[in-house]
Amino acid sequence: MPELFAHSAGIAWIGMAAIALSLLLILLLAWLRYSLRRRTQAEQAFLLCWRPLLLSSLQSSVATVLPAVEKRERIYFLKLWNQLMRSASNNEAVENLIAIAYSVGADRYSRRFLKHGKRVECLLATLTLGHLRDHASWDALVLQTMAADSVTSIHAFQALVQIDAAAAAQQLTPLMLARDDWAISHIAGILQPAHAAFMLPLLEAADEIRAAHLIRSLRLIEALQLPLSHIAILKLLDKENATDTIIAALRIANDASLLPYIRPHLQHPDWRVRGQAAKVLGRIGEHPDVNRLIPLLADAEWWVRYRAAQSLVGIPFLSMAEIELLRNNLSDRFARDMLGQAIAERQTS
Repeated sequence: MPELFAHSAGIAWIGMAAIALSLLLILLLAWLRYSLRRRTQAEQAFLLCWRPLLLSSLQSSVATVLPAVEKRERIYFLKLWNQLMRSASNNEAVENLIAIAYSVGADRYSRRFLKHGKRVECLLATLTLGHLRDHASWDALVLQTMAADSVTSIHAFQALVQIDAAAAAQQLTPLMLARDDWAISHIAGILQPAHAAFMLPLLEAADEIRAAHLIRSLRLIEALQLPLSHIAILKLLDKENATDTIIAALRIANDASLLPYIRPHLQHPDWRVRGQAAKVLGRIGEHPDVNRLIPLLADAEWWVRYRAAQSLVGIPFLSMAEIELLRNNLSDRFARDMLGQAIAERQTS
């Protein structure tokens, strides 16, 4: 009997604990909703005051008297300010916004957020310090570029480029090339306004065939359309090089004088090289190259056939009537189908 009583009591305690936990969860959810509503209301009140002030600064000089930015409002200010900095259309608007940020101490508390803030605070601070071209935060931002978090690190790199592109190029090019987690397209977007500062370091990085980060250097040179020398491209196109090196070189080859060194790669054992060589001929090829592309329409690899067909359709000196005649004279059914697909794509584009 005592055992049965103890068992019943245990069940009762478990039920009471479950009820208590449920009530606690309900209270916690209610508190979170209340806190979120309060923060939303506080941010809306801040925006109601500050948005007109910052918007007016885009058109005219800064107001002589500005309200103070309270400690709890700093994140709101940085979010709004960075949003408007991205949309500022002229230098006067940018300088006005920068003057406002300095006048409310955004540089000081952004440097504190950078070192001690949470992730969102750190990212906002990084964006702010870059827009402010704040040299005082240089060392802290360099430290951030080494963070494991790719978002944090690449935003720190962007801020440093904004602060001093020449110094960033000299100090951070090796890191930029080594960080495989930084997308080439993202880096190219960052460097585009300051590509002149990075031209020499990138061209130097591409000058050594066995450089550790040669391919990334070439990809950036391609994205930024930097002028790699004829001799350097010839060296990269050597058939003894690694496949990825040859492909990267073909992607940046835009000079017809390179054609004698590009054409042999139409017979390369790797289909990726054959496809890229066919694509190059579509850009800079000459009349004799039409007969070099036609056999590739019957290549064993679908992508090579597709690139060859695209190149034939895109070559500027071939009319559509000539391409149609070429297609009708092809004996290989797969070659005819591929060229027909490329013709259809061109007509619908």
